[in-house]
Amino acid sequence: MHICSDIVLFKPQAFITGTTMHAVDFHIIIPTTPPPDTYINDRLRSFDHGKIVAINPGDTVLCTKEHATKQYLSLLIKPELVNKIAEEMGFSEGIRFLKLQNPYSRELMQAINNFDKETKRPDKFKLMQDCLGVQIVALLLRELKTNLRQYPANSPDGNTYIALAIEYIHAFFSSNISIEDICREINVSSFHFIRTFKKEIGISPHRYLLNLRIKKAEELIRMGQYSIAEVAMMCGFVSLSHFSSTFKGITGLSPREFRRQKHTLPNSVMMSKELQNSFNKYNIRR
Repeated sequence: MHICSDIVLFKPQAFITGTTMHAVDFHIIIPTTPPPDTYINDRLRSFDHGKIVAINPGDTVLCTKEHATKQYLSLLIKPELVNKIAEEMGFSEGIRFLKLQNPYSRELMQAINNFDKETKRPDKFKLMQDCLGVQIVALLLRELKTNLRQYPANSPDGNTYIALAIEYIHAFFSSNISIEDICREINVSSFHFIRTFKKEIGISPHRYLLNLRIKKAEELIRMGQYSIAEVAMMCGFVSLSHFSSTFKGITGLSPREFRRQKHTLPNSVMMSKELQNSFNKYNIRR
């Protein structure tokens, strides 16, 4: 357990079952495996793989059964801190997260990991912890839908919502996002979105997401700082086998072969024409 002024970071080994808990703080859970079916405010909810869970102050939580899991991350954040930062970002008080399950960016996970590392240091510095805590909360407010951050009521035009979709994909490619997640974000039907995206970009949204994940995986493998399994997880793949087969299908090499040959390969084996065009058209940083 790591404690900052307004944030506590736990690393539990199991979910508490059989006891109804009343949340006092914001409770952000980053599970390594899907949590057990749980009653949230007396409504039974099931969970997806690769999403963070946001519990609001005042919510009641009851896990239904024992559930084998791996160590996961659990953040408790004081409402006062969330509301203070929300006000600085132009929101008013009374923030609530509207979605129980949410995609998350690499930036958010990096901020949490940095907070974790700082609290473990023998020369840890309170101001540094506080600054990292502010960064974590600001990213949560940016990325998660709240009662004070509404999506457009009307569907934007085709070019606009394709740009919004691409922005969303690039922000959350490392999370377990789906076409439904993207369509909810941009407020269009999945049928219309898939057809328009393919017409505009040249490939399906799913293929675009896979291409982007493999491009990012190439970059991480070239860095040489992470294992193949870590790269797979950081790029949003649920399993190592799926990552390996997708990587080879796109690049022609397995991840391990790519690692061995990285110094003799061009900067990107798989930068497709469609991905390149979207980077240029929508001013996306590589």
